[in-house]
Amino acid sequence: MVKTAPEVKVEQTQVNQPKQDDSNGWSGGQATNIPLPNGGSIQLPDEAESIVNPPDAEKPQFDKTIINETLQQSRQAITGRIMQFIDFKRDISGGYAPLYEMLKDYPFRKGKMLRPTMCISAARAMGGMGDRALTTAAALELYHNAFLIHDDIEDGSESRRGKETLHHAIGVARAINVGDATNVLAVGLLLENLSAIGIQKTLNVLHEIEFMAQQSVEGQAMELDWVANNTGQLTDQDYFTMCVKKTCWYTFMTPLRIGLIIGHPTANLTELVKPLADITRFGMILGIAFQIQDDLLNILGDLKTYGKEIGGDIYEGKRTIMLNHVIANSNAADRILEILALPREQKKPEQIGFILEEMKRCGSIDHGWYLARTLANQADNIFESMDFLKPESPLQPGENWGSSLQDRRFLKQLINYVIYRNL
Repeated sequence: MVKTAPEVKVEQTQVNQPKQDDSNGWSGGQATNIPLPNGGSIQLPDEAESIVNPPDAEKPQFDKTIINETLQQSRQAITGRIMQFIDFKRDISGGYAPLYEMLKDYPFRKGKMLRPTMCISAARAMGGMGDRALTTAAALELYHNAFLIHDDIEDGSESRRGKETLHHAIGVARAINVGDATNVLAVGLLLENLSAIGIQKTLNVLHEIEFMAQQSVEGQAMELDWVANNTGQLTDQDYFTMCVKKTCWYTFMTPLRIGLIIGHPTANLTELVKPLADITRFGMILGIAFQIQDDLLNILGDLKTYGKEIGGDIYEGKRTIMLNHVIANSNAADRILEILALPREQKKPEQIGFILEEMKRCGSIDHGWYLARTLANQADNIFESMDFLKPESPLQPGENWGSSLQDRRFLKQLINYVIYRNL
């Protein structure tokens, strides 16, 4: 008998959420609540033991033109804003120039900049102006890069965006300081919002980012503890909980929520209860799918397109959905845990290869792949119900944003993009 995987929900205490059709997502199961910044909670599934009606194996198409043009336009604006602010802070304070040059490293390594672009697109799809979201978007990108610098150190990673990680290039102590300085720079950028979006919206944005940062460090603590303790027998629910905290908040949920807050005509959050609930739920589910796909690319991807070390997650002992699955299902689980317990530098390529082969034999890679696609399908169903996002977002009078973009279409195309990128 095939078990039905449980439903992933976001519920707000202020509104009644529509029930999901079981055929479109998860159903049943006991839930674990994760709080939201404005009250209410996210409900995570107890277990995803199997996939019912797995998605079609055919690779769906996404509009590369919309994705590439939107990302390129926002990337130019965001990197320009970051460069301007770094130079401004260096010049007005008589700053130490070498530090400010190092601050330009990670942000200018040609990352995708999905997070800030989602923030801007969500703001414009709500009827707001792209340039009013630009400063916040740039701050989000700086926070992301600060996290990456510290994350690379904590994980012992060797490459980032196709280049040597910062701590390998300049040493751990200096890299930590650059990460700290990047965080400080992001705070300074957020304070620049006062003149662009007003006091109340600025405070709302700061509250969202404080909550995001708290969730991120909690998720990182969970993952690091699992590695340090060589934890086995983790469930899908354990992974979901960690993933929402570490990845989903700062990669999808917070950028989208902030975009809605900035783009809404007023600063009154009571008018945004339902839209915030819906877009949070969308961001959570798509974020889990994104992270599972990222974990898959780490073991199956190409270094040139992936930009990070292939197999690095296994060397680091990260408890991905696939690793948890193989530990739970392999007859060689004890050997796998023995390999994972070794320090990174003592792990041998043939040991990593053995774990990969066990993943394939136990269906762990298929488990992650089907789960990511099923979540993406559910995210698509949620997105179609979000009628508060305008179908088109033409330039408004006084808006300095290059060209008119169909921001709702960009957000829609992201669903397949995050699953089928680099394949």
